[in-house]
Order: sequence, then C-alpha cells, then structure tokens
Amino acid sequence: MGDPAYRRLFAAARRRLEEAGERARSFTLRDLGDDERRAVADLLGWPSLPGPSTRVVVDELDRALRETRIEADLVEVLEALGGPLVDRRARRESLRAQREAIWTRAASHPTVAARPELMLWLEELRAQGLVVRGAQQAEPSAFLDLALQVVARLPERGILLPVLAADVTGDAHALDQGQPLTPLVLRAARHLAGWSVLPSAAAARRRLWAEVGVLCDPLSAQVLVLGLRPLGDSPLARHLCTWADAGEPRRLTLREITGRALRLDHEAEVFVCENPGVVATAAERLGGACAPLVCVEGVPSTAALDLLHQLAAAGARVRVHADFDWSGLRIGNLLAQQVESTPWQFDTRAYRDASAALSESVPLKGEPVEARWDPSLRAALEAVGSAVFEEQVIDQLIADLGSKPRRA
Repeated sequence: MGDPAYRRLFAAARRRLEEAGERARSFTLRDLGDDERRAVADLLGWPSLPGPSTRVVVDELDRALRETRIEADLVEVLEALGGPLVDRRARRESLRAQREAIWTRAASHPTVAARPELMLWLEELRAQGLVVRGAQQAEPSAFLDLALQVVARLPERGILLPVLAADVTGDAHALDQGQPLTPLVLRAARHLAGWSVLPSAAAARRRLWAEVGVLCDPLSAQVLVLGLRPLGDSPLARHLCTWADAGEPRRLTLREITGRALRLDHEAEVFVCENPGVVATAAERLGGACAPLVCVEGVPSTAALDLLHQLAAAGARVRVHADFDWSGLRIGNLLAQQVESTPWQFDTRAYRDASAALSESVPLKGEPVEARWDPSLRAALEAVGSAVFEEQVIDQLIADLGSKPRRA
C-alpha cells in the first residue's frame, strides 16, 4: 500500500475523510499517470483502466482493502501510512468557538463597557481580521488583551508614547509606527477622539495620539486661547497678557504649559468652547475685552487638559460649552470627568431654546450618549433629533464673553 503508485489515491482519500468524516461518499483523482491508473484499477478490481481523471467511491475502496491480504479497512490503512486522521470539521468548529469566545470576552471588558464607541472599534478589528493578522506567531486572544490594556489607559494626561508602551508591554518601541500593536491602538484612538478616518500622514497620527493624551513629542499637543491673563511675572504670563490686551488668539504648546502653575484672579471664570470659530468671532467683536476663553478644538488635547487643570487648581471656575450633538456631549463628558467644571449654556434648557430658534436643522448622527452634567439632555436631543452647533448660537456666547470683567 506504500507503493508510489498508490500515493495520490490515499492522499486524496485522507483529505476527503478528514474533511467530511462519515459523510464522505467519493472523491476525484485528476491527471493520473499510467502506473497510477493501473494501480487504481487493480486495487478496485476494475476490468479496464480508468481515464486520467476518475471518481472513486469511498465504500468501494474500503471494501476492496478489506478483501486484500492485509484485511484492513480504509481508515486503518490511511493511519498506518500517514498517522491518525484529523477531524478537520471539528477542528474548524473548535477554532470558530475559540474566536467567538475572544470577541465575547473583549466586548465585556470594563473599558469597552464604559465607552460604547469602542464596540465599533472591536467590530472593525474583527471585520478586517486585524487581530489574527497582527498577532503573527502570538496567540490572538493574548494579542487583543494587550491592545485592550493599552486602550484602557486612554485618554492619558500627557504621557510620552514610549513610556506608555513600556508601562503596558515592557517594550518602549511596541507602539512605534510599523509595530503590529500600533494599528489596533490607533484605531481605538480614532473612535475615542471621534475621527472619521484613520490618519495616514505622520503629522496627523501625532495629532491623533495627542488628542488621547499621548505625546510623540511635547510640541505636538497645542491649545488655542484668547483673553488669558495669568497672574505673575513669568515670561509666559507676560506674553499671554500682551496677546490678551491686543485681542489676539494664541496657541500654546504642552512644552510651554507643563509645570507652569498658571493662575488667574481668584474665582475668575474661564470659558471653554469646542470650535475655533467661536475664538475667531470673539477676537473680531470683542478684541481685548474678551473673557478668558480656551478652545479645545474637538476632543481636548493634553495641552488643553493640562492648562485647564492648572487654572482650576488655582481657583478658576471652568465653564464648558460644545456642540449640541453626540460628539459634543462626549467632549463635555471628558471635561467633566477630567476637570472640575460647570456647563456654559450647555444644558437641556439652552438646547431647547436654541433648537426652537433654528430655521434649518441638521439631523443628529452617531451613537447617543448620556450627559454627565445633565441627565435629561440626552432625552431632549433624541426628542428633537437635531444638532445645534456653536456657530448657530454664537451671538449668545459672545454676549457672555463680553460681559465678564477682566483684570487690568
């Protein structure tokens, strides 16, 4: 039975039985040589040679083997020649069950349960096969668990990328561009930051990292301010006061802010907006008379959070406004979680008044989310179904910014 002329016959029989098990009925041999055709005909007792392609019935082959001198069935012959048969169907089912268990466990991870947008991240990873492909020689479940450990740390508060990588994985380069773990974590950052697409350019990737509090360098995270007049005689305080008096916006980098302990007059109000358009309009209409204004430009950068932490710690009262949509509520939630703050025309009453005054409306998009500072705001948005952007209530915001006294 080990003759080379039988090799392809028994290889095809093994494949068929491993694939279908007891349901195997027949298999086809193709491009048989003369010796192989004679061997098949002799073994099966056929009166003539088959053609180059022929169909072999499993039961007929099993019966023919039992009637030979070896008196062994097909399974015994195959296992004697090539080892135990593998139940490939059962193996596939087992692998499928293991993969399902991986995703079920990931979906119940506390970080995913607390951040609904991360369910979209898991669905993306699964649909694109990124975990199995990225795991390479590692166990996929362990690889995904490692990604979840990193994502559980987001958003951070100004940690350097190599430090985060070393803290979680033990390898300072594990989150470098080109490493298998990086695409998984960046995709999670995209969902957490509300970005519509994954950035491909290096500068955009650095900005995305910065928006979840991870720094590739201390200059990549910035925050836009207007009317900020810190106390003291430090170079940064003097510089900000000069720009505030001139009524001009200023961008601050994390490097400039870190460790400065900036402070305003005791219990001064600091207003926070989401969109740079509010800052531009305030500069145009109010100039040097604008109250302290910090613009987070979407998901707050590490620089924005660090600045607000410093001001709040020194006694400033932080007032927050953002777009009345699901992304805006997520920004408000993040700020409410990270900084002691109160809403600034950013509650159910303000939304109802603003939406009622709109001549045209834009439907809400995205996954609904609760507002930490106002439990009834989500229901109000769902009932009306329209977004209200800061630019649509700009007059009310500017009126507030122009009515607040400033330090001389």
